Amino acid sequence: MLIEFRVANFRSFRDEQTLSLVASNRDSKLPDNTFQAGKDLKLLKAAAIYGANASGKSNLLKALAFMDQFVELSATRMNQGDKIEGVEPFRLDPETKRKPSSFKIVFACDEDTRFEYGFSATQERVHDESLVAYTSDKPARSFERQFNPLTQTTHWSFKGELEREGDLLREKTRDNGLVLSQGAQLNVPLLSKVFRWFKEKFYTYDLSQPPFALWYETAQRLEEDRSFYERLMPLFRDADLGIDGIRVEKKKTSLPKELLDLLGDRGREVFGKEQPAVLAVHRVQEATDEVFDFQQHESNGTQRFFALAGPWVGALDNGSVVVVDELECSMHPNLVRKLVEFFQSQRNNQKGAQLIFATQDATQMNLGLLRRDQLWIVEKDGKGASSCYSLYDFEKKPRNTEALQKNYLAGRYGGVPTFGPLFENLESEEK
Repeated sequence: MLIEFRVANFRSFRDEQTLSLVASNRDSKLPDNTFQAGKDLKLLKAAAIYGANASGKSNLLKALAFMDQFVELSATRMNQGDKIEGVEPFRLDPETKRKPSSFKIVFACDEDTRFEYGFSATQERVHDESLVAYTSDKPARSFERQFNPLTQTTHWSFKGELEREGDLLREKTRDNGLVLSQGAQLNVPLLSKVFRWFKEKFYTYDLSQPPFALWYETAQRLEEDRSFYERLMPLFRDADLGIDGIRVEKKKTSLPKELLDLLGDRGREVFGKEQPAVLAVHRVQEATDEVFDFQQHESNGTQRFFALAGPWVGALDNGSVVVVDELECSMHPNLVRKLVEFFQSQRNNQKGAQLIFATQDATQMNLGLLRRDQLWIVEKDGKGASSCYSLYDFEKKPRNTEALQKNYLAGRYGGVPTFGPLFENLESEEK
């Protein structure tokens, strides 16, 4: 369960910004959009992020994605001396350009234990890293590392159950790697527990790109899990896509051996074996079916719906956090709304699954769908630095009766483009 995420000096974010999924205690609207995570903590099931093009909303999601990927891969996919790909400081300020980017996340694995984990890094090395465990609201720092750029030395501190493992963790952790990741490789119980949350409960997706990986993930699970198929089919039938059934068949790749060799071991592993072919069944007459190749004949929106359906249902089953950039890509606004409603419904979401999505679809800015504390705005200042805030924290917070979509597009809450004379002075001509 994600409680809070903080990022600083990353891409367009210069100063530290906070995305919180803690529900306001003073807002009683849409109670099904929240859930209890312990005695005194109420969390949101979803958060929608709005902003003009180039405002930084995708950078906020990229920060979440980078943190997740670096935790999962730093111990297994990197060697000493490799650059940390994906780290990029705020480059419009000479001071921040030379400083590390920082990331911090607060989450709960269960109702009794919460963690605050964070690190800072440049492309060359990890500068700081720490883990604090909260049990019964009492914080206990488990470990901390701090790099001193003046002396080029690192101070290490391990406490509690990590104290016995301190020497080994210090020895095995590379300058460009994380203690958390290395500890999981060494099967250190506490660090393995935190690592598994990132690996099994935290997923990030960008629907602006062709979702090939999601496509194959959904297709493979459809083929292997009959109960998953039975859960997925009502989504397709009731989404008005004209699909009455789905079949998954295996087919050999059509890529020539020479191209597979150029792709290397990973390419041969993925494309050198039989791949799932998804077929969409359309009912023509009462007893007649027509079968179409999903990727060749179905629309982009339908394909993205199929790719997303697997992670969507999986998150609800497992109580995972799902982060999606451009959720509305190629899909009708009414269908997007139903997906969000489906995710937030009490019946479907019983395990505390959470959705964070960035969108340009202002029709979802509706107080019948999302609360004010679920609606976030990202915008840039005159120096190119992004900031984020929820409508509930807005200086003049909107009333629950306001027409949010209309006021947002009119610029009342920020996060919309400010046009120059070339566009601002355009006038419609009636002919």
